[in-house]
Amino acid sequence: MINIDSLTMKAFLEENSGFLIGARVQKIQQPNRRELIFQLRGLKETRKFYVNINPSFYHICFMSKGNEAARAIEIPKQAAMFCMLLRKYLDGAKIVDVVQPKHERIIEFYFDYYDVLNENSKLCLAIELMGKHSNVILYNADTNVIIGCAHNVGAEKSKERELAGLLPYIYPPKKRKKSINKIDFEVFNLILSAAENKIDAIINSFYDITKPIIESVLKNGFSFENPQELFIELQKTVELYYVEPSISEDFSCFSIYPVAGVNSVGTVNNMLDDYFSFYQAQTIIRNLKQRLLTILNNNLKKLNRLKSKQQYQLDQIDKANYYKKIADIIMANLYRIKSFEKSVTLLDYEIGENVEIDLDTTLSASDNANRYYKLYKKMKSAYEHSVEMIKETQTQIDYYSEQKFYVELASSINELNDIAQEILPAENKKSKESEIKVESREFAGFKVYVGKNSKQNDYILSKLSSPEDLWFHSLNMAGAHVVIKKNAPKESVPNDVLLVAAQLAKKYSVQKSGAKIPVIYTKRKYVKKSNSKGLAFVTYKNESEIYC
Repeated sequence: MINIDSLTMKAFLEENSGFLIGARVQKIQQPNRRELIFQLRGLKETRKFYVNINPSFYHICFMSKGNEAARAIEIPKQAAMFCMLLRKYLDGAKIVDVVQPKHERIIEFYFDYYDVLNENSKLCLAIELMGKHSNVILYNADTNVIIGCAHNVGAEKSKERELAGLLPYIYPPKKRKKSINKIDFEVFNLILSAAENKIDAIINSFYDITKPIIESVLKNGFSFENPQELFIELQKTVELYYVEPSISEDFSCFSIYPVAGVNSVGTVNNMLDDYFSFYQAQTIIRNLKQRLLTILNNNLKKLNRLKSKQQYQLDQIDKANYYKKIADIIMANLYRIKSFEKSVTLLDYEIGENVEIDLDTTLSASDNANRYYKLYKKMKSAYEHSVEMIKETQTQIDYYSEQKFYVELASSINELNDIAQEILPAENKKSKESEIKVESREFAGFKVYVGKNSKQNDYILSKLSSPEDLWFHSLNMAGAHVVIKKNAPKESVPNDVLLVAAQLAKKYSVQKSGAKIPVIYTKRKYVKKSNSKGLAFVTYKNESEIYC
């Protein structure tokens, strides 16, 4: 992943200044402390201008609906203080100018503001995209006094530049670099000649030129062996002589400079929106996966400990049976046992050998037998209770193990949200459930549905399938529910379609990379949901098997 640079910001501004200048702010939202959304109306259209000052993803763009969903943006019910401040000053305000200070990763939006006394002043919203120092600052452009910041910067964080309300706004300290368009080739050549690492030398010597820009230029056939051609090309690049925004296929980098073999994405805005939303979505998915897996692993650890305790109770049945046998032996030999004896040796009629039996000296022989009978009954009752409990515990283990598999299988935020609504504590659940989307494929005229989590599986069984459709699942292991949708109830399904569905059931199972496994299939009408075992747990009958 690469970061936005001053040249890309300059290209974005040149591309979108026609819309921005004259646009009005219709709505301001702040999803979290590092994101802002400005709904702007201009040129008879409405766009959402997105600002992200997260040190990992700092960028700006006009956000598309698809990428807004990919960013999983949620607007809090209670607006943050900075959002309320922006609404107070900028709601309904008109953008009168948009400026990028030279060579800076800053964009300034200027607004005309009228206070309650109808006195006019010019306000500036400065968006600074500078890594961990990224910020959004509202200040009075007439007095240069800061009104508020997305986050304040005190003296303990920066000795050179404090940012907070009522302090003067100053630009960040400039680095000592040159503009490549204000020097002669001889100076450029001298810098290259004296440098061991020529790329670093160019980056450290000139404004607006970054490593990705140099690498893009070098990929297009320019080289350090012909420094004059390289010099001219870099001069053209920083003047935006060529602008062809593109993103590499693996999303490792983007470029506003035309790169050989890389497809254009149309606009600078599309490039920024698509590139950064991709990484934001990946991070959101990774973090949510980790959170869900932590919860599931903790639950499984607790259940396995509980199962061990219950198993210990089951293992005590032999001891319970031994107590019953001892009681029976005592009852059969009451006449041989003397009062107040600590122990007695009697014949064990099962093994034909004498055994020594401990006795309570305060009890009679028959009372000692009853004592052993009571121990037997108590342990047998505990055993019977444990048999039921261990079945319930194993059901929960199976359920959470399957949910863990579904989390690992999930590849989208929607799939993870479906799982999260099941397993997260009630206070963390979304108040509004997302639409259930199920993967479907066409093969030989048949539609095949694949459910990748419990909600999708339940939806396939309850809503999408008919009684005569065919249901597939890997045998005795966690996996997806696969359904072949028939076009007519009595239609026969060819063997190659059956095999495709079975392969999908294997692909989305815990043994997807293993050797051949059995996949069972039956008609949907023979599959019954088991409410006692959780969402989409099923029982089935009349099944057949395919090994694939």
